Amino acid sequence: MKYIISVSKTYKHRGRFITHKPKTKKHWQIMYYDIDEDTEDLVLQSKFVNTLQAFYYKFKKYYKRKFVCTECGYVFEMLVKKRQHNIDVDCPNCEE
Repeated sequence: MKYIISVSKTYKHRGRFITHKPKTKKHWQIMYYDIDEDTEDLVLQSKFVNTLQAFYYKFKKYYKRKFVCTECGYVFEMLVKKRQHNIDVDCPNCEE
């Protein structure tokens, strides 16, 4: 599953000391976390997408937020959807 964290316009050939001409074309790019099948860790990846996909992915963005368990006081991070008002998360420490 892809967890989209950023949708932005960037230059294709960008670098630290490159100055682009004013008419250089920009392209849509997404940054996302993908789950590695071997280790089941989150891996940060990027990909160029077209304009329609960029607007679709803008509404599917996730945030990385810190939560504190009220029972045990454990602090943990989770990926939460952007436009979500009622967030019910379970503590990974108390579940065990």
